[in-house]
Amino acid sequence: MDHNENNQTDILISRYLTGNASAQEIEDLFRWIQLDGNNKKYFQRQQDIWSYLNPAINIKDIDTGSAEKKVLRKSGIMAERHPVFRKLLVLWSRIAAVIALPLIALAGYLMAVHGASPLPDDVTIATEFGSLSRTHLPDGTAVCLNANSTLTYSPAMNGKGTRNVMLQGEAYFEVKADAEHPFKVNTPYMTVTATGTEFNVNAYDSSASVTLINGRVNVGVENQSMTLNPSEHLSLADGRAVINGHIDTEKYCCWKDGMLIFDDEPLVNICNRLQQMYNVEFDVAPELASLTFRMMLNGENISEIMRFLELAAPVRCELEERKTAGETASSRPKVRITPL
Repeated sequence: MDHNENNQTDILISRYLTGNASAQEIEDLFRWIQLDGNNKKYFQRQQDIWSYLNPAINIKDIDTGSAEKKVLRKSGIMAERHPVFRKLLVLWSRIAAVIALPLIALAGYLMAVHGASPLPDDVTIATEFGSLSRTHLPDGTAVCLNANSTLTYSPAMNGKGTRNVMLQGEAYFEVKADAEHPFKVNTPYMTVTATGTEFNVNAYDSSASVTLINGRVNVGVENQSMTLNPSEHLSLADGRAVINGHIDTEKYCCWKDGMLIFDDEPLVNICNRLQQMYNVEFDVAPELASLTFRMMLNGENISEIMRFLELAAPVRCELEERKTAGETASSRPKVRITPL
């Protein structure tokens, strides 16, 4: 990485850590982190340094009077009743408190750089096609991770610091209530902030969405900030956010129970959803893209789904097993859907 590229990366990391990065900048950062293991280590190191240099300490919370008495007792100096001397001691104690903070931060920085007390690496949970994963984060939040998804979080998020996770794919969150420490789900397309709610985030691609079950969440998209109420669904279309109210939340969340519900859904949308969860690609004839279906799937494999589509409409579904030069099957077969 040359000097200019490194400088731009540092600026991007700084904007992310201070909460000022746009959705596009977050997406660029995620891609850069995933390019190389060294990139991930560099980001974690910068994150650790930033945490040390930005301690959650409020100078106003320091009890200078108590500190003064402890210093005098330790040193053996008797408390002087002269008002001028006492004012000097109070002033000294306040100055000492202010000086101590950057020294503490500097010590933490040196520890981070020299590895005297390294922080644990971030944890990443990944799911394969056709599988789900359930876990509890260190802060007590319950997460169900959908197929073909990754979730990254810090094992130190059970303290009083920030509760940030990175999501690629889809997950259902039951966030443990903590109003003083908001829970943030960062995706390449939006950022969802909650304090104690249940909600679903679908961030497989640019058609991302958020479905709120109860409580409230704040959704940040580019320079917009929107609040969702229970039974509201926010979706992105061409970069614009659309909110629909009084929706059937089960339609968007039933995947965690092994089901999929489509209610008069265009075939192209159904195929997009299926290829996010199954290890297949779909090639739909243009004249069939708007054909709608109503169906409920409960663990069927891709062959059974193809058969259902053929019974429900005048279409033909063909599974094309891809071959490489060595005549070995590829991991991503294609389903072609054409009219009869």
